[in-house]
Amino acid sequence: MKNDCLNVWKGIAAFFIVWIHCRFPGKAGELVEGLARFAVPLFFMISGYFSGGKEPAVLWRRFRSTLRMYLWASAVYFLWRLVMLYREGSLSLEAAGNMFSLKALGELFLWNRSPFAYHLWFLGALLYCYLFYGLLARFRKAEAFFVLIPLCLGANLALGEGFHILDLHVPTACVRNFWLTGLPFFLLGCWMAGKQEEIRSSGKTGWCLAAAGVCLTAAETLLFGKAELYLGSVLLSAGLFMAAIENPGIGRGSLPAHIGEKDSRHIYLWHVIVYQFTSSLADGLGIRSYKLYQWLVPLWVCLASWMLAEILERRKTV
Repeated sequence: MKNDCLNVWKGIAAFFIVWIHCRFPGKAGELVEGLARFAVPLFFMISGYFSGGKEPAVLWRRFRSTLRMYLWASAVYFLWRLVMLYREGSLSLEAAGNMFSLKALGELFLWNRSPFAYHLWFLGALLYCYLFYGLLARFRKAEAFFVLIPLCLGANLALGEGFHILDLHVPTACVRNFWLTGLPFFLLGCWMAGKQEEIRSSGKTGWCLAAAGVCLTAAETLLFGKAELYLGSVLLSAGLFMAAIENPGIGRGSLPAHIGEKDSRHIYLWHVIVYQFTSSLADGLGIRSYKLYQWLVPLWVCLASWMLAEILERRKTV
């Protein structure tokens, strides 16, 4: 059954992902980026939620669909990367070949780090999620591995936010990957799929958890600075998810629900091109340092990415 509230969260989360990569200036930008860290975990949870209890054949179909999307997006971003290298005057066979070096391929397969576009790590990690959970589903061992949820999240927060507080550096790729981000949130979504009745009878627990997550994330961002994932992000994404299970009809027929259901995928995939094209144009016009531009460009990238998503969706239905 369609969950309209989840579609609302997807639509909102898609724009927050834009604001991770295309920040507002100053402290306000830091705060918005910090709050936006709930978005990627939420998408992993949604994928896990709709995979929980499914047969391996269903998971295999989703794997193939995601793989096609990943390959298509990688091809587009490879060509776009060549265009950007040409514009910078650094296009060469060596520069193009570096995207396929052993080091780049190793980071791709181990850490899901795409050599073509940084945000495509999500699709690489999602592919691993489907493969891993598909194996668990085949051998009926999924529940035994739910213990990985707190273990992986604990490792993520310790290596990411914890080490940052201690002024120790850990490469972003070590926490932003299938192992410590994709897997635990995907499994959390699977776990919630099997606990729907208990969640529905929990009252307003989801809303309370989400509110606590917002407050805690804001405090962590202001106190500790930038991190890949905050403890508040975990509470916020889990709280919003629980609220959607408790109130699946919220937002039915609304614009955010439409964006979440129809456009969020394209907004995620193509906003980086929109942002980089806009930045290049701003450089040419000499307006990139203007405060007004810096405040308006995150809003413009959201709007332009949404318009592009609508065009691509309408072409599918023609």
